[in-house]
Amino acid sequence: MAVRHLSAAILLISFCSSRCIAQDEQRFTLKGTIVTPSQVLSDGAISILGSQIEGVRATVAGVQGSIVETDSFIFPGLIDLHDHITWNLLPRWRPNQLFMNRYEWQQKAAYSIALDQPHYSISADHELACDADRFGEIKAIVGGATSVVGGLAPTSGSNDNACILGLTRNLDIYAGFPDSVLNKEKVWYVIFPLEMSLAATVAVRSGLDSGAVKALLVHAGEGKPTDAAAAREFAMLAKNGDGFLRPGVSVIHGVAFNAADFKRMAKAGVGLIWSPRSNIELYGGTTDVLSAKASGVKIALAPDWSPTGSDGMIEELKYASTWNAAQYPPVFENGELVNMATIFPAQLAGADKQIGSLAKGMYADLLLIRRNVTDANRALLYASPADVRLVVIGGVPIYGDADLMDRLLPQRELERLTVCGVSKKLYIKPQPGIPETAKTFKQISGELQSKLSEWGTSLAELAPCDGSNLK
Repeated sequence: MAVRHLSAAILLISFCSSRCIAQDEQRFTLKGTIVTPSQVLSDGAISILGSQIEGVRATVAGVQGSIVETDSFIFPGLIDLHDHITWNLLPRWRPNQLFMNRYEWQQKAAYSIALDQPHYSISADHELACDADRFGEIKAIVGGATSVVGGLAPTSGSNDNACILGLTRNLDIYAGFPDSVLNKEKVWYVIFPLEMSLAATVAVRSGLDSGAVKALLVHAGEGKPTDAAAAREFAMLAKNGDGFLRPGVSVIHGVAFNAADFKRMAKAGVGLIWSPRSNIELYGGTTDVLSAKASGVKIALAPDWSPTGSDGMIEELKYASTWNAAQYPPVFENGELVNMATIFPAQLAGADKQIGSLAKGMYADLLLIRRNVTDANRALLYASPADVRLVVIGGVPIYGDADLMDRLLPQRELERLTVCGVSKKLYIKPQPGIPETAKTFKQISGELQSKLSEWGTSLAELAPCDGSNLK
């Protein structure tokens, strides 16, 4: 099995010349309200050629080729820098108690029975593990993400996880950029404590200093804001001459860090990845983002995982917006929250020259949101899964409303989905030599549900629609 996948991966990488996500060299233009970091073009046009943005215009004047009216707000695809993709097939976990830190709930029998054991049984089987990752990536796409981290990890350093190719960009596994190599991306994603060998620690520090490693995203300080054990993890980050307090590093969580810690992070150029929903559900509080922002720390927003966090980026944006509105005064402007899901995570991942904004030459990773209010930022911050009109990754329409998908991919085999009562279509493009990528979403879901039923549990929703998961 491992030899077959290794050969397939080598063949695929050679064939694709690092452009596996976008091989449909079509040209098309989408008309709508375009949201760039510097302006909003109310009646703009974005032209796509192959995998990249050919141009962004204030009007359709002078545009050549097919023009598709979208009646949508057009954003950069959302970037999820903190997730555990293969866990997102599991239903919500409601432990009905708060914990001091992540180590406490991980030792609970209730966690083992509800999440850990079913996940282990899935991940121990290569084909089911691929199914779990692809389910999680589709879930991320339905939630507006075009790039993720925390997907299927390789086994024994092999290329057995080539089945991740063809859906989202996996920034820590295979981003689909020209220099991408499967399992050798320049973004490192690690769980705290820093369970890295001395050699790996030296290598990543050297890589960060030289630029060979673009980013280190590390879980730290996850617990109650008053938990001493979680707070101590800042000292662990900073040991041995500031250790991992250096540009390119971003802390995930940081709930137990204080204002002085954030000042040191800002001075060192360390970023923060904020996951408020999971923090509040597990610990009853979240990161002191007011102090982090005041210190000048760059902040990205991400959902963590769906068992206790949000089911996707648009849901986490809604949660963060609701939390923010309850602060007096609010910590963030609406535009800042949108940036925390687009350009800021791109910068923290060292990928802002490729993704995270809409401009000529950038990769055509787009999220289209239904234009049912007048303010673009508010439309995204309070969107539901039903409002996702289209998701484009590397110039390829992957998912969206049936009318747009049929118009943009008239000759392709599309799978019909119903999300929150709205007819959607999904395009899963099989990758040569990798049979797992040829499965439909229905097949993936059926296989996972069959296995999960053995553990007395069920497959998670693809996208909650009634708001009950926010209660």
